[in-house]
Amino acid sequence: MNGKTVFLDVKNETTYNIPLVLDESVISSGIALISLWHTRADDRYHVIWPRDKKKPLIANSWVAIYTVQGGGKIILKEGSVITLNGNCAIFLKPTEIASYYCDGLLWEQYWMEFVPTGFMEIPLSQPVVIYNGAQFNQELKQVEQLIQSALPVENNLAVASLTRMIYQWICLIARNGTRERRLIRLESLLSALHADLRKRWTVREMAQWMQCSEQYLRRLFLRHTGKTPKEYHLDARLTLAQSLLRQERHGVSQVADMLNFFDTFHFSKAFKQKFGYAPTALKASSPPEG
Repeated sequence: MNGKTVFLDVKNETTYNIPLVLDESVISSGIALISLWHTRADDRYHVIWPRDKKKPLIANSWVAIYTVQGGGKIILKEGSVITLNGNCAIFLKPTEIASYYCDGLLWEQYWMEFVPTGFMEIPLSQPVVIYNGAQFNQELKQVEQLIQSALPVENNLAVASLTRMIYQWICLIARNGTRERRLIRLESLLSALHADLRKRWTVREMAQWMQCSEQYLRRLFLRHTGKTPKEYHLDARLTLAQSLLRQERHGVSQVADMLNFFDTFHFSKAFKQKFGYAPTALKASSPPEG
C-alpha cells in the first residue's frame, strides 16, 4: 500500500531538515521505504537513539546514508565510531546505532530507512566513495519531489529510483576488493579534502599525497570525477559555502573567512561564476535549491 507523507519532529531540528516519514511504507520492486530524510545540519545537530526516534525500530530494516557534503560521525552501540565525509554512502543496521552528529561546519546527508522485500545482500558498515556525486544529488532531489506527490504511481517511481541507487552503491562496495591501488589512494585523498574544506590544498600537495606527478593526478581526477583537482576542490568549498550562507547566522565575509578564501572579493567572484548569482543574494532572498 502506498503511504502518505507526514512531517513529524523525530530528529533535532536544524536549519534545513526535511523529514519525509511515511505513515505506511511505500513498496516498490526491491524495498519498502519507511522514511527518507534530507538534512543539512550544523554543529548543533546531535541525535541520540532511541530518545530522538519516535518511530519504532524494525529488526529487519536497514539504514542507507548518503553524505552529500561536510561530515558526520555515527556512534554504534558497541562503541565504535564511523566517520562519514562528503560524497560517500554506507549501510547500517538501525538496531546497532546509538547516536550521530555533525562533525565540523556542516553535514548534509540523505538518510533512508527501508526493508528489503526480497533477498538483498547488503554490505554492513563499509563506506564507499561516490565519484559521480552530482548525478546522485540530482536524482535524490527528484526523489524528494516524487515521494511528496499525491499520485501513488509517482511515490512508487521515487522508491524504484531509490532501489536502483541502493543497488548501485552495493555494487560499488562489492567492487572495492578489486580496486587498483591508485583508486584506493584517490579515495583517501577525496576523503581528506572533504574532511576539512577550510584547508587550501595546492595541486602539488595533492600529488604528494597520491605519490604521483601533478600531470598524472590531473588525468586521474578528470577520468573519475570529470574535474581537475583544482576544480574539484573549489567546487566542494563553494557548495559548502552556499549551504553555510543559507544558515541565517553566517554572513558573506564570515563564510569567506571560515573557508579560508583569500578575501571576500575573490570568494564572491568564484561563487558567482559557479552559481550564477552573488553570495549576497542568498542573504537578501534565497534562490531556489540546486
